[in-house]
Amino acid sequence: MYKAQDIAKWFLYKNYSEQREKVATNDDYEVYDGITHLKLQKLLYNAQGVYLALKGNKLFEDDLEAWEHGPVVRDVYDTYCVFGRNPIIIPSTEENNKIVSNIEEDTDTKEILDMVYDSFSIYTAWQLREMSHVKGGPWNKTPRNQVIDPALIREYFDREVVEK
Repeated sequence: MYKAQDIAKWFLYKNYSEQREKVATNDDYEVYDGITHLKLQKLLYNAQGVYLALKGNKLFEDDLEAWEHGPVVRDVYDTYCVFGRNPIIIPSTEENNKIVSNIEEDTDTKEILDMVYDSFSIYTAWQLREMSHVKGGPWNKTPRNQVIDPALIREYFDREVVEK
């Protein structure tokens, strides 16, 4: 099991890689916006949900909490909130590269993260926020600022999101 910080770094590296590819190929038809803090939180929520539905256990150990604007991993919030609404930029360090490389070598996890990225990164942060606020969903069933029960997340993603 990973830490949410590790999965966050993977998403940020993946996004940065796609942005570089767009520039290199002069691809004006695809949108590779940077990942904002709000969008990162929703990608983490969806990654946890899809992983729970497919594997039956958590992708990362950290809790998701039901905050006003949707599910949030507090530790990731504390790290990246300084970016506000701007795209997050993280340094390419040996430690970050190793974390991302370890995830890339975990083929099952990488496959699920690629699927989540391809399926959800196409939406804006606000669209993802609205998706997380669906009536009857895990965020909606959890009192504000409380931990969202992983069983609720798994049940919802198994029933409503993941096609098996």
